[in-house]
Amino acid sequence: MRLLKLLLIWVGITAYLIFALSFVSDRLGTQVCGKVRVHIKDSLNNNFISKEDATDILLEKDRKILGYPLSKINTLELEKILVGESFIKEADVYKTVNGELRVDILQRKPILRIINRHGKSYYLDREGVILPVSQKYTSRVLVANGNITEPFIEESTRSIFDLDVPEGMRNSVIYNLHSLASFISDSELWRAQIAQIYVNSKYEYELIPRVGAHIIYLGDAQDYEIKFHKLEAFYLYGLNNKGWNSYDRINLKYENQIVCTKR
Repeated sequence: MRLLKLLLIWVGITAYLIFALSFVSDRLGTQVCGKVRVHIKDSLNNNFISKEDATDILLEKDRKILGYPLSKINTLELEKILVGESFIKEADVYKTVNGELRVDILQRKPILRIINRHGKSYYLDREGVILPVSQKYTSRVLVANGNITEPFIEESTRSIFDLDVPEGMRNSVIYNLHSLASFISDSELWRAQIAQIYVNSKYEYELIPRVGAHIIYLGDAQDYEIKFHKLEAFYLYGLNNKGWNSYDRINLKYENQIVCTKR
């Protein structure tokens, strides 16, 4: 008897779902789009693109959306158009029974702003995608400048790892900077402490901290994780005792030692 009741309940639920889906399908088939509603998921952290910007992108060139049947609107095509924009990482476009076209957008999150030796400025995100500088918004991220001479900056909205770059350049400055920025971004300590990476004339890396009057000389990017661990130990057991303004330069270049220059 109990099994029969459960079976009847599931039959009823299934019948209701079929009816509801049929109703929604019929409704969408006759309903016209009366509004585009955009939601920027991470607007509290980034403001590269606004709701108005996204709406304008969708409606540009008199694209057939407003006033047209929802059933005729290709949401997959609209998602491709949005994701083709520099600062949009993900886009989800869907229809509602009340005649709205809903758009959920996730922006790309820069981890590094690069200012190269030619004065060109751009961002890199976690995936190494090159993002142009926005006229509307400036992201407060780690900055890298100095002797940066990459040849492929014009390839915007593409990842540096997808570009047709000679094998020998895979270890060039731009890739090292992305590795360093990713490591720093992942660390609560270094994200708060390191403000800038400077590439000197020898293509070696100097770090400018937020706290302390010293410069951190990293040398090349080889074994940078080990160098940062050495620096963390020195901060904890050295600078906390000596004072944060005791040294002018902290050199991490040499294996198993830290060489400091007093002020």
